[in-house]
Amino acid sequence: MNIKLILLLTLILTFAACNDKRKKSVEDSVHPSDTTCIKEISQAKTDLKNNKLVYCNYVGNIVWQALRAENEMKSLLKQNGIEYQNESSPCVIQDSRNYHCYCEFMQEKINEKFGDKFTDSLLYIADSLWIMKNRDRVFDCGSESSCWDKPAMFPGDSTYDQTKHSGLQKAFETLVKYPADYRLKKGENAMAMLQVYIDIDENGKAKVTDTQFVFWDDKTKEEDYNKKYWDYFKSIAIPLIEKTTWTPAKIKSIGVKSKNDIFIYLK
Repeated sequence: MNIKLILLLTLILTFAACNDKRKKSVEDSVHPSDTTCIKEISQAKTDLKNNKLVYCNYVGNIVWQALRAENEMKSLLKQNGIEYQNESSPCVIQDSRNYHCYCEFMQEKINEKFGDKFTDSLLYIADSLWIMKNRDRVFDCGSESSCWDKPAMFPGDSTYDQTKHSGLQKAFETLVKYPADYRLKKGENAMAMLQVYIDIDENGKAKVTDTQFVFWDDKTKEEDYNKKYWDYFKSIAIPLIEKTTWTPAKIKSIGVKSKNDIFIYLK
């Protein structure tokens, strides 16, 4: 085999390998009958020729999930010549159709120009700016727009869990002494726990706002027993919670005020 032929084969194989690694475009999966998608891609191409580049924020369908840092995101995108657009989702999905073709095609072009992590980075910065502008806001995870990225942590907690705190549980168990006539929990489905509602500020200072006990015997169907010891359990748990400095809940590595609903488990 001569050298020229070897070089030609090498170039062909290299070109084929490059083509295999080419990122799949939304255009590659458009069904010929999906005229809506075809029109959306055509419109996107026209807009691109007119120097219009669009970032789409997906907001769902029935429940509108607006981006809380929308204004900040719009500003950052504008600095890079990109427009912002809210994109809703259809209530009914058909397997033969592609949805959001305009937005997906635009996102491909944003990624090609700025890199795959560009918009995620802008979203992170935008949300950080929004948090810094709303330092007095109390987050409670009641909805996606008010939830923290990481819950508040008690010293010694081994996992991120907004209701279970292993460090607090261990500290409580070292202090509590169960009286001889205390009625112990029996059975896998029985329940014995103290539910505590806590406000924790951005510096980790905790304040208990309310408590309630849950006792349930799954065999006898009895509940709310051991009442004479409830105050005793609270006298241990509340000071332990309030006198300890917590790691505050965080959004984008920024400590925030938070409302918390946690459990301390009893025997």
